[in-house]
Amino acid sequence: MDRIDTVGNYFQPVTKVNKWSGYFFWFSVLCSCLIFFTEKNPLLNTGINIVFIIINVTYFIISNWVSLSLLREAQNKRRVHLLSDSLGVKLDDEQTQLFYNNTQKESLIRLGMNVFENTLHTWRVTEEMVKTERIKVIFYILLFILLMLINGININFISIIAQTVFTTGLIVNGIKLEILRSSCKQLFNEFRKVFLNNGTKNNKKVSAILLQLVFQYETTVASMGILTSTKVFDRINPKVSLEWEKVKENLSL
Repeated sequence: MDRIDTVGNYFQPVTKVNKWSGYFFWFSVLCSCLIFFTEKNPLLNTGINIVFIIINVTYFIISNWVSLSLLREAQNKRRVHLLSDSLGVKLDDEQTQLFYNNTQKESLIRLGMNVFENTLHTWRVTEEMVKTERIKVIFYILLFILLMLINGININFISIIAQTVFTTGLIVNGIKLEILRSSCKQLFNEFRKVFLNNGTKNNKKVSAILLQLVFQYETTVASMGILTSTKVFDRINPKVSLEWEKVKENLSL
């Protein structure tokens, strides 16, 4: 059977709109710098200010549309399919096939296995993403420090850079990505201990622990609001899938 994942269609608009949000953000930063350097030309300065206001309003609308609507809807659809696959109940009319890779029957054990697999993939994807994000954050901070050390630089220009670096999502998103990576790594190890100690035995204690870990994973993903990279996922998926098969083999699952 071929792999089918209709929920991926909900994440495609998020990726596209998120990309445009990034374009508008950097355009607004460029405009703010141009405003500073065109103070002696009132007509040009006024025009850039108007463009700056329009760009900022557009950026505000798009970024909040992503976080408050598109991403939430996509994540909710993913949870619906997670429960449908895990418990054998069709909660909607869409189809997911071969998205989860375990042979457990529909039960809370299968739910735990599915989220166990999710923690591994999210951990590995964010692990790759933070490599680039760390470089960006370090560059922004070093740039700000360098500007502070330059003699004679206008304090207003420094304030523009400071506002860009510290009052936007540049550093915050990097921190959220680190938290998501660390949390998924920890949850993966906790899932592993549960299945190592209990196998696929289904009793109240095991079910309660698995549900706790499932809720913890879903809460972490939702609270961080991070859109993981599809490109990174596609690139490392074969390697991570082999790692998942090795994990199942070692745990006799």
